[in-house]
Amino acid sequence: MTVIRLPLPPYPYRFDLLLDFARRIAHPARLLVIGDTLWRFTAGQLLSYRQQDDAIVVSGADLSAENEIPIAETSRHTLGLCRDLSAFYDMARADASLWSVIEPLVGLPIHCAETVFEALVTLIIEQHITWKTALRSQRCLMRLFGRTASIGEVSVYDFPAPAQLAKATRSALQPLKITNKRIDLIIETATAIGRGDLALESIRDTQPTQAYERLLEIKGVGPWTATNVVGRACGKYPFVSHNDVALQAAVRAYFHAGKGDKGAEQVRDALERYGEYAGMAGHFVLLRWVLDNYPPASIEGGS
Repeated sequence: MTVIRLPLPPYPYRFDLLLDFARRIAHPARLLVIGDTLWRFTAGQLLSYRQQDDAIVVSGADLSAENEIPIAETSRHTLGLCRDLSAFYDMARADASLWSVIEPLVGLPIHCAETVFEALVTLIIEQHITWKTALRSQRCLMRLFGRTASIGEVSVYDFPAPAQLAKATRSALQPLKITNKRIDLIIETATAIGRGDLALESIRDTQPTQAYERLLEIKGVGPWTATNVVGRACGKYPFVSHNDVALQAAVRAYFHAGKGDKGAEQVRDALERYGEYAGMAGHFVLLRWVLDNYPPASIEGGS
């Protein structure tokens, strides 16, 4: 079997923390952790990832010399191997209140969606519902339209391509149990990509502010969705998602900021002091919240 070795970067990088986070996902689908191995589809191929000494070893039945380079590049992106957070850690270390939250997460990679389309669709699903409910809906989408493989008694799914969802009907997406408005937005976005009217993947090559503005041009995409797509697709967090309910809860728990303030104002009071790193600080505060409040999920089998 062909394998790819992705050297660990010189800056802090902890694959074990990525596995720990992935275990908190209540409905395994896109990422599946079994033991010390992460399974996922990458560029349409089922691959396994595990750390061996100073490298991440990528294995797959269909790996070959012909696809090694694109698989390696995509894997570095999704696994966050190309993102040096040393400057952010240095800033956080100088602030006792922030460092108490961040220190246990030093080395946790910035995991990214494989495509901007995947990031956008998953965030459309996550609008106005709980994270666990959204994860269930996302797995349902992948079960209905994505490629599937079994690892023992457990299934792992690929994310459907725009062409697949462009052909979907509203009734076909009803099992996701999200609003018709969001179903229509998913189908319309996929259709616009297929027609060539929406060059969504090119957003990754632009500056975060430009990417944010271009996302807002999509009818139905608001500031919360655009902010989080930039982070999830590009691994960049220049913006603070002040209206994120989970982030608001995390800020209250870790900072007790502005006791007289609520919601978005409390988030601003806690995070804006970190300037260019405010968005990254918010991202890590939210990750800490997930690790502290969501226990490792039991692996669900089959369907």
